[in-house]
Amino acid sequence: MSSYFRILPIFIFFGNFGCTVMKTEHHITLDHNISIKIEKEVNDFLDDLYGDEKESE
Repeated sequence: MSSYFRILPIFIFFGNFGCTVMKTEHHITLDHNISIKIEKEVNDFLDDLYGDEKESE
């Protein structure tokens, strides 16, 4: 019975925090200039990798 009283506070502690709802807010800022530069670099890489379709025809 004494071991029950030792473990009970631990269960109460975790039980209180296990059902707690926490609100978080995330703010994501996207720089469109970076997205355009990355897209251009990817397109250039793919063009170099596969070549232009006009040349292959």
